Amino acid sequence: MNALYRWPDFDAVELHRARSARVQQLMREQELDALLLVGPDHIRYATSFRAQLTNEAEWFTALVTREGESEIFLSYIDETMLDPYPDLPWVRAVHPVASWSAATANPVTWVAAVARAVGKLGARLRVGVDSVDQGLITGLQQELDIAVVPVGLALHRIRREKHPIEVRLLDAVSRVNAGAMEAAFEAARIGGTDHEVLAAAMAYQQAAGVEFVTHSVCNLRNGTGDWFAGGRRFAEGDPYFFDIGCYGAGGYASDAGRTGFVGEPRPEYLEAYEHLLTAYRIAQDLAVPGAKASTLLAACNDYLESHGLARTPYAIGHGIGLRICELPTLFSPGLMDEDATLIEGEVIAIEPETMVVVDGRATVLKIEDDFVVEANGLRRLTEVPGPDEFVTE
Repeated sequence: MNALYRWPDFDAVELHRARSARVQQLMREQELDALLLVGPDHIRYATSFRAQLTNEAEWFTALVTREGESEIFLSYIDETMLDPYPDLPWVRAVHPVASWSAATANPVTWVAAVARAVGKLGARLRVGVDSVDQGLITGLQQELDIAVVPVGLALHRIRREKHPIEVRLLDAVSRVNAGAMEAAFEAARIGGTDHEVLAAAMAYQQAAGVEFVTHSVCNLRNGTGDWFAGGRRFAEGDPYFFDIGCYGAGGYASDAGRTGFVGEPRPEYLEAYEHLLTAYRIAQDLAVPGAKASTLLAACNDYLESHGLARTPYAIGHGIGLRICELPTLFSPGLMDEDATLIEGEVIAIEPETMVVVDGRATVLKIEDDFVVEANGLRRLTEVPGPDEFVTE
């Protein structure tokens, strides 16, 4: 078992200033007096405050001014505290709201608390919001003279290009997730269960000191879309895949997956997997700054279908940062708002899937890795185990 991972030291103040500068520029461009945020990832980006990810986003709210100062509304205090965090001097106050429940379950209490803080900023305000519930917005507008402007998409867009510190933190958590994949491989054995594979991965992540385990799925003898472990036991030659994720230092995420086999796999499975690897490499080669998102999926699926295999039925990838799936979306035109152009400095996951039918049973094969987009293409962050290291017993 891995001992506590040595997470990299980083200048948290420098990171905050860089992210806050982008947020303040957005507010100037849209002539906003304040932001009202409930998304834990948006809150962290704008304020560096760590909101819990285990509950609904509506448990936490951040009010951010054009000067970069903020106030946070929390469900685990019972009185207002000023300047509560020495390491976050821009957080000027924290205020209580209803405990252990979503804001939408206690709208009167939430509106009263937030309206008091917003009202102190002045009259006739323009306030940007992310995913604040419309009922809560209506309640605020009944109390205050404010114009509400949606800014969720704009916030997602400014987060695409990562600061060097963000890349360092994404690299660190990807190394931990790669170690968890190795642990998952080692746990797969004839007679063992899919739950044991995931337990090994999660134990590694937790022992390494991750902030939060996001998802943990293992597809053993399931079809596409049904990836969840069910206590199934591995038999000789079984193919399977797992897809795991976690948030590490600073709240940055990793999302990765591997296909494996126990015992001696059938030739049909190996052939299909080799084709999946080729399609994967085709997508990687195309992923350079300036490439259109849709071209990656199209090239991957063209190759798979030309060899009689099922295409990847969802986006071939996505951005990664303070949210495990964020912009850009690497899908097909018509199934995403924008066929985004890849930019240098963003971090993405690439995750092709295919399905092969053997003896009437459909089996799903999948690979996923995290990459930083650099000037000449991709640099893989989830280095070990490589996607060609798949036989476990």
